[in-house]
Amino acid sequence: MEKFFTPIFLIAIVVITVSIQPNAGASADDLNMNSIKNTKDKKKRFFDFMRPIILEENAKVLTLRDKLLAAKKNNTNLSLVAKVAEQYSVTWNNDEKGWKKLLERVDAIALELALAQSANESAWGQSRFAREENNFFGQWCNTKGCGVIPTKRDRGSNHEVATFNSVNDSVRSYIKTINTGRAYVILRNIRRDNRDAGKKPDAIAQAGGLIRYSQRRTKYVKEIRAMIKINKDLMLGNNLNNTPQKIATTKLTAEKNI
Repeated sequence: MEKFFTPIFLIAIVVITVSIQPNAGASADDLNMNSIKNTKDKKKRFFDFMRPIILEENAKVLTLRDKLLAAKKNNTNLSLVAKVAEQYSVTWNNDEKGWKKLLERVDAIALELALAQSANESAWGQSRFAREENNFFGQWCNTKGCGVIPTKRDRGSNHEVATFNSVNDSVRSYIKTINTGRAYVILRNIRRDNRDAGKKPDAIAQAGGLIRYSQRRTKYVKEIRAMIKINKDLMLGNNLNNTPQKIATTKLTAEKNI
C-alpha cells in the first residue's frame, strides 16, 4: 500500500508548489498544505501545484523541438541547432545520426512520470531539501558550495544537494538531466519508440528507464509505477485537452515524415 508523507531514502529529493503565473518562479513555500487534513486533498494540492510548472517547462522544450524540426526540414538556422546540440551534449554534423540523437534528447517528459517522481523524491513536498532549497527531484551537484551538504553524506563523498531559486528551476534541471544523462538512455529510447509508433507518452513504460535514478533501483521503479497507477486521475486533473502534453501527442504522426 502506498504510504503518504513517509520519508523514503532518496537519491533525489523533490518538493512542490501551487499554481503559478507564466514565467513566474514558484517557491516551495507556495505549496502550503499545513491546513489540509484529508490525504486525497493534500495529494490534489500537490499535483495541482506541480502540474502547471511541469507543463510550462515541457512547453519550452517542445517549442525548441519545433524549431529543430523546422531547421531539419528546411536545412536552415543551423547555428541554432549547433548551439542546442552542444547544450544537450550531442555531437552533431548535420547528419542523420546526429539529428536522431538530438531529437531523442530534446523532448518533453511524460507528465505523470514527473509528477510521480516529484512526489516521491520530495516526500510530497515535505522533505527538508524541498522546503528549504526548492529541490523537488533530489538533484545533486559536485562543485563545492553549489548546494548544501547532506547530514548523512558518506565519508569521502563530495556531492551536495543542489539549491534552486525556484521550483521552476528544479523542474527545468530535472528535465535536462533526464534528457541528457547517460543513465536514462533506456527512458529516452522508450519515449522515441512511443513517438515513432504514433502513441501518446507511456509513463509506466518510461519509468523502466529510471533504474539508475535511485540506489533502490528496481524497487524505485516499482514505487514510481505504483504511484502513477494509484494517482493517475488526480495527476491529470480535470481537463488537459489543450495542454502541452496533449499537443505533444497530436504531433507524433506528423513528425514521422520529417
